[in-house]
Amino acid sequence: VMMADPAIILLDEPAAGVNATLLEVIIGRIRDINARGITFLLIEHNIDMVTRLCHRVLVMASGQLLSEGTAEEVARDPRVIEAYLGGAA
Repeated sequence: VMMADPAIILLDEPAAGVNATLLEVIIGRIRDINARGITFLLIEHNIDMVTRLCHRVLVMASGQLLSEGTAEEVARDPRVIEAYLGGAA
């Protein structure tokens, strides 16, 4: 991927099925590459990873944009809580 000198990299579920040690390696690599000015578009369900990496978060539900903002903002959004936690939070 890096040989093509990309401006943006799309990662679809990079945390899926990986253990905590490998997750730290992946997060570190993304941070290193991002520090070089390369943008990432991350599709991810691992909220810890999203919170640690993402400056802007968009939450989708049923194919529609549900919420956007910082990770902290969307985590407090009642629509997100209802859609993903069923109002249990």
